[in-house]
Amino acid sequence: MQVEVAEKATSVGRVYEQLKLMAMTYRFRPGLRINEAELSKQLNVSRTPLREALNRLASEGYVAAVPNRGFIGRMLDVNEIVSLHEFRCALEQAIIRIVCERASDADLAELAQFAAESAGHDEPLTVAALQRDEEFHLRIARLTRNPEFIRTLENINGRIHFVRWIDLRRRGRSSGAHTKIVQLLQSRDAERCAEHLGNVIRRRREEIIDAIRSGAADILLSP
Repeated sequence: MQVEVAEKATSVGRVYEQLKLMAMTYRFRPGLRINEAELSKQLNVSRTPLREALNRLASEGYVAAVPNRGFIGRMLDVNEIVSLHEFRCALEQAIIRIVCERASDADLAELAQFAAESAGHDEPLTVAALQRDEEFHLRIARLTRNPEFIRTLENINGRIHFVRWIDLRRRGRSSGAHTKIVQLLQSRDAERCAEHLGNVIRRRREEIIDAIRSGAADILLSP
């Protein structure tokens, strides 16, 4: 019995991760019903773990559950994007204030090395480039030694992943952005760090909202 329960949990977890990636990259089109039978065949799983994974994703905001329709791809809602970025801004400002006080010089030197290595990538803009950007911010969060900050930031990143990629593709790289953040962290000036990061996130939010409003067709392209 215990083996069966463990196998079921593993199956649901695997399906959850696959579906989460699909939702993050808008493989599920906004407002369109998710075909569970087709997904079940595509992922080679039964409907039970698939449905459990979709329910979990719906509770986390990656897809929407609609009575009598099942699950649908979540809509690109400007108000939701504003709310998520407002929360992300407050969260990351709290994180960076703590890191200014808590991180060691060695921690920040390692973060600086990661930023320099990321800036050295010359491949075309892809989701991988965004993943490195997200990893940079997660590395800062990990320096708080607080798993709640890390878990919450990962959730927000997942929910705004695709529209952030659209923004990155439109504006191109900003290779010096991470270096500037590291320099401010190394100065140990918590308020300057928080103010700078807040300005960056708010500016990105406005650019993303403009992208949504002016180029919906572009946003629906797969990365």
